[in-house]
Amino acid sequence: MTLRSPARPRSARLRPADLARLAGVDLRTRKLRAMLSALGIAIGVTAIVAVLGLSLSSAAGLNAEIAALGTNLLTVESAGQSLTGGLDALARDEFEGGP
Repeated sequence: MTLRSPARPRSARLRPADLARLAGVDLRTRKLRAMLSALGIAIGVTAIVAVLGLSLSSAAGLNAEIAALGTNLLTVESAGQSLTGGLDALARDEFEGGP
């Protein structure tokens, strides 16, 4: 008496040809749903591109304004307090050729 292994069950996955046929039937029968899905994807992609474009152009504009100020001046103001960056007295003396 020989024991045989049970036959492997057939895979429940659809073949690519079946998927393409099913997708084609679905697109033809549900035209409004397909059109609204495509419209939603297009609006989403457009929104992401617009947001990224605005943020990049804002960053470029800010960097241009900071570069126009020069490298030795930076002023930060918050709630009435002011922090001004520049050359301190010792560095200014060395820069101007002082003691």
